[in-house]
Amino acid sequence: MLVNSGAMRNHILPVIIKKMGLPYRQKENLYPLITISENLILYRDNIIHFETGLIKVIIKRQEVVMNFDILLLGKDEAVLGMPFL
Repeated sequence: MLVNSGAMRNHILPVIIKKMGLPYRQKENLYPLITISENLILYRDNIIHFETGLIKVIIKRQEVVMNFDILLLGKDEAVLGMPFL
């Protein structure tokens, strides 16, 4: 898991959703994911389509309920963005 990534949103790998049996749904507001250098993230059609339901996350005794956008992240299973920090 990558913490303090500078990301604006929380993201998680599709394989982790399946592995943990987490709830997910179609996003109401679709958006393209763009890197800080303004490059599109190449995943599906460059649009984030799915998000998890609310999930309780506990890191170093801090408990937060949040949702994650679902996409391929490379080597990280999840990325915590600004909502967590």
